[in-house]
Amino acid sequence: MDMKHDKGIIILSTVAFSFVIVALFSTFYTSKAAKIKQEQLKLIKSNMILSKKLDSKRAEYEMIEDKIEEIESFISSNNSNKNHNIKELLKNISKSSKKLIVNSIPSGYPSKSRRVTSNFGYRMHPILKKKRFHHGLDFGGKIKTPIVATANGIVEFAAFNKGGYGNLVVISHNFGFKTAYGHMLDNLQVKKGDFVKKGEVIGYLGNTGVSTGPHLHYEVKYIKNVLNPTNFLTFNEKNFKQLIYNEKKIAWNSLFKAIFLQKQTFGNFDKVALN
Repeated sequence: MDMKHDKGIIILSTVAFSFVIVALFSTFYTSKAAKIKQEQLKLIKSNMILSKKLDSKRAEYEMIEDKIEEIESFISSNNSNKNHNIKELLKNISKSSKKLIVNSIPSGYPSKSRRVTSNFGYRMHPILKKKRFHHGLDFGGKIKTPIVATANGIVEFAAFNKGGYGNLVVISHNFGFKTAYGHMLDNLQVKKGDFVKKGEVIGYLGNTGVSTGPHLHYEVKYIKNVLNPTNFLTFNEKNFKQLIYNEKKIAWNSLFKAIFLQKQTFGNFDKVALN
């Protein structure tokens, strides 16, 4: 009986000891888990503070960009002396010269999707819900609609843009012009360094980057000046004067001279080089 009694005491003691050990471990890990949780909460709070600071700095940067745009527009509108004899120039320009100019700079629509969903200029940003300067035109359309280059040029950039443009193609054209095409699908049809001809497919309409729906974001730049693409869409020999008179950020006299000089200097060089 004594042996059985002693054995029972040992078993009970072992069980009790086990419970104590388990309780100690449980307390230890609970305490450690609580500390980890506190550290996680501190990190989350710290990240939120940093995120707010970054958003604030980003907003300040965007405001500075917008102010620069305003100043550039003001300077351009007050520099009409650059085009003081544009009327005389337009009077004497021939049909063949008009065709040459139209073919030398970005013109026409970048895709068959012509429904403008957001215009150039200040707007309420659809995601940030703040007033921001929109540097191009947005065309809503169906996914996979072909996007084409609006002038001959060299592809400067063709990849995913982390700044919100999604899959982006930037083309450098003659005489200081550049065009940009954003939010396209992953299957870009060109790569950096490629030569593209006007009307060539460079990609397909998508919904990548910071976007609320399928659309193409299209920009036109001239020597770092962001231009309103609207008048470039209908720029042709018949509708020639509209862009010339409305776009005051371009010194048209100098540009015309450069285009005519290139033609005189190289003549049919383009045709020879491409054959």
